[in-house]
Amino acid sequence: MRASISRIKTFKACRKKWYFSYHENLVPISTPDALETGKAYHVRLEALENGEPLENDFSKDAAMAAAYEKYIFPKFKVIAAEAELEKRIGEHILHGFVDGLSEDGYIVEHKTTSHDISEGGEYEYNLLWDEQVLAYMSLTGKRKVYYTVCRKPTIRQKKDETDEQFYQRMVVWYDEDTESKIRVFVVERTDAEVEQFERDFESICAEMQEAEQESGKVYRNTCHCNSWGRRCEYSSICMNYKPDADYIEFVKE
Repeated sequence: MRASISRIKTFKACRKKWYFSYHENLVPISTPDALETGKAYHVRLEALENGEPLENDFSKDAAMAAAYEKYIFPKFKVIAAEAELEKRIGEHILHGFVDGLSEDGYIVEHKTTSHDISEGGEYEYNLLWDEQVLAYMSLTGKRKVYYTVCRKPTIRQKKDETDEQFYQRMVVWYDEDTESKIRVFVVERTDAEVEQFERDFESICAEMQEAEQESGKVYRNTCHCNSWGRRCEYSSICMNYKPDADYIEFVKE
């Protein structure tokens, strides 16, 4: 089996969601605004890392990218943007796309969030314990990952304020108390932890193969119906899904 860490995390969180996403290959047509901002930000950073100048349309993601260019970009060089990596582990293959590789060979991942990113806070704690870190370390053979994290602006556009005026206020917002809004986290783990991840990877791949063969093992985990503060994108079909039906809210890849 060829599996990504996203596929594994989805399987662990909710097998029903995994079934819709990775077995039925259903992709939601609409994307939440928060995810759209993150995607647009990533596109801008990829252009920047490829030597292209940042375009400015006075949007929120443009202000975020400008802050990255000012406060993060000078700290280290990303030599391979949007790289695909893979590694054979036992009978299975771990693969993944990463935002970039640093000059010293470490993975660089760009994150956006609406939450506080102060040192020692909840965001850093969750980042340190995310098993995605171990997957990245398994793929590279290195025991360190760089995460650049940019907090989305919390200020709102004022009445009668132009987009350009609002953009300038967002730029200034990053200049004030910068470390709580955009920063680099360096995550390190041990050899033993990565080796345990690889053993777990083999086990979970075997479970996914079994679930693909037996539909009765694809059950719903209601604890994840409203994860990350939003309703699951498959909620409209979860109760009464018909594989042969056409659903206008999804495309099948």
